[in-house]
Amino acid sequence: MRRAVRLLAISALTAVICIGGYRVWEISGQYTDEKEVRSEMLKYRLLMEEPKPQEPQAPAVYTGGSGDVEYPPEEPRYNQSVIDMQNQINRDIAGWLTIPDTRIDYPFAAPSDNEYYLRRDIHGNKASAGSLFMDFRCAGDFSGLNTIIYGHNMKNKSMFGDLSLFAEQGFFEENTSGTIFLADQTLTLDIFAYMVIRDDDGIIYGLTAERDEFMSYVRASARSFREPKTLGNIVTLSTCSYQSDQARAVLLAMAA
Repeated sequence: MRRAVRLLAISALTAVICIGGYRVWEISGQYTDEKEVRSEMLKYRLLMEEPKPQEPQAPAVYTGGSGDVEYPPEEPRYNQSVIDMQNQINRDIAGWLTIPDTRIDYPFAAPSDNEYYLRRDIHGNKASAGSLFMDFRCAGDFSGLNTIIYGHNMKNKSMFGDLSLFAEQGFFEENTSGTIFLADQTLTLDIFAYMVIRDDDGIIYGLTAERDEFMSYVRASARSFREPKTLGNIVTLSTCSYQSDQARAVLLAMAA
């Protein structure tokens, strides 16, 4: 009887070890796949244009009669690498996001729903690390008041795993900028807030708040905040927080 119990216990332990070993192998494989995809995509990143100093705007022209003022159109700045990624990799690719002093340096997709890229890489292949992707309700040109980009909080700090660095006040104070490369323009990000919120937060995720309501809420609720230096549309980077199943960590920036 004792021998049977001992054999049963050994069998159970062996099963646990096998399952655990498979899980470690599976996670290791996920990280390897993510690293390979990222390395492949970095060849496009190297060719992207860094933001250039803004040229002084040409003087406004008074058209007469109605009192209208006409401004000369701004010339778009093209990032051919984004166009190349769209043509050569995936038409869903909307741009590239990079945050200095973090590992956040990835292309992101503009999908038709908020599920597809949760478990697919930027090629569209199944991958547990997923991809960075915009909320499907947001305009791809970032013309809405608040544009949300989602990414997994990976334990090896890939994807949006490094957003948690901004929870440290010193890191938040020292790291104030980022860049988004789109096909026809380059946006400079002025980081102004770090928050931990619920996954059903109506202000951040609702996309219906007016600017004053949005900013008042952020000022009152953010764990770290500074008044933005620029006035533009808002970009929200969102990931899971390990504080609870319903918690989300978000980093907010003004785009200009």
